[in-house]
Amino acid sequence: MVAGGLASPAVEARALCKVFVGGDGRELEVLAGIDLRVELGEVVAIVGSSGAGKSTLLHLLGALDRPTSGGVFLGGRDISEVNGDQLARMRNVGVGFVFQFHHLLREFTALENVMMPCLIAGRQREAAEARAQELLTLVGL
Repeated sequence: MVAGGLASPAVEARALCKVFVGGDGRELEVLAGIDLRVELGEVVAIVGSSGAGKSTLLHLLGALDRPTSGGVFLGGRDISEVNGDQLARMRNVGVGFVFQFHHLLREFTALENVMMPCLIAGRQREAAEARAQELLTLVGL
């Protein structure tokens, strides 16, 4: 991932803010002014109490939601400048999630669930299985 001749971070947040509007019309600012840069291969832990905004931040960084203001960049590319199809492809190729509440296909094994994005992206089954096994091993499964 190279932008302007320099290696781009895997994901970057710049002045990221997220505001939710409640049923009563009141605004709740969940995230304010978040700056974060994660390099490819870097391991980062996001910790905090329940309701602190960890899941909201991850949804924004993973391009599952849009910020109220600020920017999210995947591989140096501003996600606000891509359409829905391009964004779906960026997520499929460059973002991996293990959700707090499992979004797995029950009829498939853990290995098959992890293989799914690779198969959708057109990888050969053997390569997809090898990569999925590598990822499962990485997280102790």
